[in-house]
Amino acid sequence: MRNTATDSYVSMDWQPKPPDFRVTVWDSGSALPQPVEAGADDEGGRGLALVESCSDDWGVVDYTDKDAGVTGKAVWFALAPPKPEERYG
Repeated sequence: MRNTATDSYVSMDWQPKPPDFRVTVWDSGSALPQPVEAGADDEGGRGLALVESCSDDWGVVDYTDKDAGVTGKAVWFALAPPKPEERYG
């Protein structure tokens, strides 16, 4: 998986936080992710579209503090398990 085109530090964590399962990816890049329209032959540009279409919720947290010389962000998404009545009909 390629999260960034730069040599940024990238880390991933997951948490089974009821009522959902949350995955967070951090990197040290200063640019916030922007949705793009990927062409059929493009090798990138689908990450946020996949996150949005497959998750129940998602977001971005900007940790950049230019005065302190800190850059970074976290992109997270949540997957909610089906309710019991949805699982068993």
